[in-house]
Amino acid sequence: MKIEIGESLMLSWLRHIKKCQSVQLNWKPSINHWKLDNENDIEKIMQTVSTYFEEKYSFNIFKNNKSHLQLIQQGEMDALGLRIKNGAVHGIYGVDVSFHEAGLNYGSKIETVERVIKKIVRTSMVMFGYFNMRKGTIIFASPKINKSTYEPLISAIDEINELYNSLNLEFTIEIIANEDFQIQILEPVVALSSTVADTSELFLRSIQMYQMFLSSNTGTTDKHDGTVVTKSSKSFTDSNEKPIAVFVRDIIDDLINQNKLPKEKIVHLCDARYSKETFLLPYPMLQKVIEGTPLSSQRKINGRDRYYVNPIKVHGEKYLLCNHWVEKSRHPFKVWLEQVSK
Repeated sequence: MKIEIGESLMLSWLRHIKKCQSVQLNWKPSINHWKLDNENDIEKIMQTVSTYFEEKYSFNIFKNNKSHLQLIQQGEMDALGLRIKNGAVHGIYGVDVSFHEAGLNYGSKIETVERVIKKIVRTSMVMFGYFNMRKGTIIFASPKINKSTYEPLISAIDEINELYNSLNLEFTIEIIANEDFQIQILEPVVALSSTVADTSELFLRSIQMYQMFLSSNTGTTDKHDGTVVTKSSKSFTDSNEKPIAVFVRDIIDDLINQNKLPKEKIVHLCDARYSKETFLLPYPMLQKVIEGTPLSSQRKINGRDRYYVNPIKVHGEKYLLCNHWVEKSRHPFKVWLEQVSK
C-alpha cells in the first residue's frame, strides 16, 4: 500500500503529539456492512451546506453527488485518530493532508476551495454516521496554501462552523497550513525523532537517517512570522529542548489543566505592555475571543496571522495564543514559568 510522506507525518503527529492510541491511514468505512446512524441529520448537513454556499457564492460543493449516501460512499480519511480513556473514546480526529510544492491546487481557486469544503463536510458526515459522534476534530493540513486560496478557505471554515452550531453539531474544524503547519505539526514531530524507534513511521525514519549525516555545527534557519532566527540543527531536534513555540503551547496547556492560571494572571497575559516586558513579545500573549466575529480576522494584526488557529479555554472563556515566539523569549518565559509554578 502506498503511503504519502504527508500521511506518515500525520500518523506520527496523531500518535505522539495528540496522544491518539489508535491511528489508521487511508481509513474507509465498510459501507455494505456497517449501520449508518443519524441518517436524516446527515442528509440535512449536506443540504444545508450545499444551499448556503450555492446561494452566497454560487459554489457547487458536491457536484455530481446526488445523495448523502453517494457522498459517504466516497468517504476516505488520510488519517483517523482515536484518543481513548477509561475504555471510551474521548477524542476523534479526521485528517486530510495535501502537499503541493507550488501551493495547494486542485484546479482553479474556486475549485480548490470547493474540494476542501467537500472533504471536510464528508468527514463530519462519516463521523456522525458511523461513530455516532457529533463532536470531534476535523483537520485539513497543507504545508503551503497561497494567500489567494488561504483567505477564502479560512472564511469558508468560519462559516461552516457557524452552520454546524445551528445544527447542534460540536465539530471543531481547522485548516493548519503555512507557518501554523510548521509550528503545530512539523516542528513538534521532528523534535521527538530521537525518542521514537518505530520503523513503520516512515517520516520519522527519514528524519533519523538525515540526522546521521548532519554536523552538529551545521546552521539552519527557522522562520516565525517573518522573524529569522539562526540555530543549529541539533537544537531543533533535541527532545530535551523543544522548539520555543511548541514548548510554550505545551506549558500553557499544562498550566490550564493544573488550574495554575488564575483570572488575574489571564488579565496580565492579555496586556500588551506586560507581554512585552515579561516575554519580549511584540503582541499580547493572549487575546480574548469575541463571539460572533470570525476567528480568521481576530488572529490578524496588520494583515498577518499573529495568533494560533485553535482557541484555548480557561475559566469558561476562549482566548487566542500568540504564535510569534522566537528563541530570545525562551529564558524570560522560563523565568515567568518558575514564578507561576511557585
